[in-house]
Amino acid sequence: SGVCSFIPGMARDVIEKNLSTIRGRNVTSEVAFFGGSFTGIDRELMTCLLDLAEEYVKRGQVQGIRMSTRPDYINDEIIEILKKYTISAVELGIQSMSDTVLTTSKRGHTAETSRVAVKLLRDAGFSVVGQMMVGLAGSSREDEVYTAREICRLGCSAARIYPTIVFRETELSD
Repeated sequence: SGVCSFIPGMARDVIEKNLSTIRGRNVTSEVAFFGGSFTGIDRELMTCLLDLAEEYVKRGQVQGIRMSTRPDYINDEIIEILKKYTISAVELGIQSMSDTVLTTSKRGHTAETSRVAVKLLRDAGFSVVGQMMVGLAGSSREDEVYTAREICRLGCSAARIYPTIVFRETELSD
């Protein structure tokens, strides 16, 4: 279809350009899809991009595929799709394990949603990175320490800690 011919072509150009900067070096590389909600995009586009990335894995040019997504965009259907590819890690936007903080910040999911998503991913054999945010509306130091501990307790292989940045004239600012 049109989506599968146009967008992956642009992605191929980006991958090729970046691979050209590391050829001949002894480095581990991955194709990464970041931006927050990779498993929430149009299924056809997602699988076209995964197919493209997998080509580079099969040729030995990259070692795997990494992506970031939301906990509420992980389900059995997504797990079955991801199992077809060489996924190095799924970075999950957990943000906070406090439902009060998640509700106040309008994140659109609960702490339980994150627990379920991590379990689904781990049970399927995927490495999971928990992405948390410090400084969210309504959050305290205790909430943030609890979130970090929960990310560890859930068995995430790593964590990324992002600061909350508030832009003027946004809903978060209000």
